[in-house]
Amino acid sequence: MSVTVSDLLNLPSLRQARVIAGRGGLTKIVSSVSVLESTDPGVLIDEVFPKEEYFGGEIVITGFLNMPENVELQYKNMLRLAEGGEAGLILYYVGAYVKKIDLSLIQLADEMDFVLIVMPEGDVTLRYSEVISEVTEMIYRDRTHDNSIVSEILQRVSVLPPYKRTVSTILKMLRDRISASVILCDKSLRIISLAAWPRNLESIIKKGVEELEGLPPDQQSAEFALLPDSRMYRFSISLDRGQDMEFLIIKEGMQPDARLLAQTVDVVRLGVAIWGQEKEEVAVRELIRAIIQDDPIKMRQLAYLFHINVADIHEMWIFHCPEGQRERFRRKGLAQVREYLGCYCHTVVADLYEGYTVAFMDWIEQAPDRMQIAGELAEQLQACGFLLTLTQCSSLSDTTEVRDAFLTHHDHLETARKIWRGKVCYTLSEMNFASRCHTIIEQGETALRNALHPLKPLQQIRETAILQQTLEVYLLDADCSVTRCAELLFLHKNTVKYRLNRIKEQLGHPIDKFPEVFPLYYAAALMRITDN
Repeated sequence: MSVTVSDLLNLPSLRQARVIAGRGGLTKIVSSVSVLESTDPGVLIDEVFPKEEYFGGEIVITGFLNMPENVELQYKNMLRLAEGGEAGLILYYVGAYVKKIDLSLIQLADEMDFVLIVMPEGDVTLRYSEVISEVTEMIYRDRTHDNSIVSEILQRVSVLPPYKRTVSTILKMLRDRISASVILCDKSLRIISLAAWPRNLESIIKKGVEELEGLPPDQQSAEFALLPDSRMYRFSISLDRGQDMEFLIIKEGMQPDARLLAQTVDVVRLGVAIWGQEKEEVAVRELIRAIIQDDPIKMRQLAYLFHINVADIHEMWIFHCPEGQRERFRRKGLAQVREYLGCYCHTVVADLYEGYTVAFMDWIEQAPDRMQIAGELAEQLQACGFLLTLTQCSSLSDTTEVRDAFLTHHDHLETARKIWRGKVCYTLSEMNFASRCHTIIEQGETALRNALHPLKPLQQIRETAILQQTLEVYLLDADCSVTRCAELLFLHKNTVKYRLNRIKEQLGHPIDKFPEVFPLYYAAALMRITDN
């Protein structure tokens, strides 16, 4: 979790405070606490908080001591803070110095979801230091026990106006979050964006980077000579399609751990990808990555950020093409998948992931059978020259099940193709069956011999090969249909019936009788896998 404005209200120093406006911002994450007082209110507006600048999710403390009766300046300062991404304002000494809160301030706070908190009115014994101490301690404890930087930054970005959702804003958030300077450069070390820690070191950091003669190896660090007791970390960021970049972190004193660094790099990669070109396409790709990597918090934030409804998505289809066709499938097949499934679903999220094309969707109740739709879509794609398989994974309740299903498909697609030769459309149940068959083989010869034992009666007669072939086709390919089995074997139906009767005689039971058919099905599948 991360500290929100609502969490702060439970602190002893704020327990008697009142929220008088901006309640829509109570869930905003608080990055730090700061004090707003100056002898010249105009300096605050024009210099300390310049327009278009992002300040960083602070909770701000003030008593408006320098402008207790100037409502216009109070309004302008609040507006600038709200526009800059601050979480809210804690107002002291109301009734003593500021006689009352003007209605215009309350309306502004409500309009911008900028939380306006008033300390107990008329109490001049209150001290800023009490709130500063407790807020700082709460944020420190939270960061010590929780390093979920990715979800925290995404949540903070999601409540910003669109024009502030930039890479520069993300770097400033990261700077404040990890107390380090962060720099994004191109491959020639030309600085694209820089956020220095502390802020007044920007010129020193910029000069140091521009004069670098070399970088540490990727994902490693080296001393940074311009600052005492500091190290520079280097991470190369490769985008799916676009310019590669270098991300540098310069940290003084206590160094960050590997997990914190990895999350920091993930935030930057995500920000560069999403807020560059092809914004919507990249958003979908990152959403799919979050779902399959079992990261529900990141998934929800991305979905909220780009208005994608994932609450009702319980279906995943995985398309697999030969490597030589993947780029063409991305350019032509992907749009076809989205368009076709869009006729039957309210929401379709589809893109490439680790060599596969993955589609997530909900399903309209009155839509035709999924198997029928899958078959028709596969035929349509095959007609365009794509050699593919399509695997349906239905009734997935959460991201953990999605990840398990994806990994099962990834690990056992080739086994499934050996069991059901020439098949195009698979189900998750078939992938799970292929996984269990693979496990039997991995357990060794004894386990395999036991699993093949139901076929032993067929191996004691001279027609072993043709009867075993007929049984495999009947069970695995023809769905226990005599007619379909005859078509696949290019035989007359009566010939297939004769062979099935011979098998029945040898086994001592009908071959489509439950539960006897289960071990037969396993045995037939294992014979095919081991034959290969």
